[in-house]
Amino acid sequence: MMVGPMSALERVRALLAEAPGLGRASDLAPTQLPVADAFTPLLPGLRPGSVLGVTGTGATSLALALVARASTDSWTAVAGMPALSLVAASELGVAIDRVVVVPEAGIDALAAVVDAFDLVVARPAMAARDIRKLHARIRERDAVVVWIGNTTEADLRLESSTAQWHGIDDGHGYLRARKLTVTAVGRGSAAQTKRTTLWLPDDEGGVSTATDVVPLMRRTG
Repeated sequence: MMVGPMSALERVRALLAEAPGLGRASDLAPTQLPVADAFTPLLPGLRPGSVLGVTGTGATSLALALVARASTDSWTAVAGMPALSLVAASELGVAIDRVVVVPEAGIDALAAVVDAFDLVVARPAMAARDIRKLHARIRERDAVVVWIGNTTEADLRLESSTAQWHGIDDGHGYLRARKLTVTAVGRGSAAQTKRTTLWLPDDEGGVSTATDVVPLMRRTG
């Protein structure tokens, strides 16, 4: 579904009004939205009222894989990514029949989708002060927002690196799986930095764990 850039708020609200039985998952679901098993050593779920920043190699794929399981139960907005391939998102497990694409990612468009959706994936295009203002709204609305390429005001950062493609043997074959090292960096007095290696995509096009998670250090602030 596509939401036009000139009337994001009106079209999002109209969509919600016309969808039978649609309600915010925060009114219906448990305290955390689920993630794929490969992510649970890094984070147990997506906490309402939080912002996650995703950066590094394969950041878009990582963000989509992160929200895929939750998208099966929660309507999801994707903002600031008009060229996103919904086919690729579907292959990563995203329930694209429950996704609304909003081309804009400025403060007004994102405020609209945060009001309407529990789950938002965005590549924001706004000043740091606006991101701080929006973060307060996210907390108030109990939304989960995943920033791609921006970790400003993030409660948890996922940083991916060390991409290693597999599938070509002796110069033949095709690339079918990619191994990524992912580091989760939290904040706060009890935050702990963790690192693991994921297949993204794996041989089946999804995400799976390549190694056990490794706690790196205890943060103090």
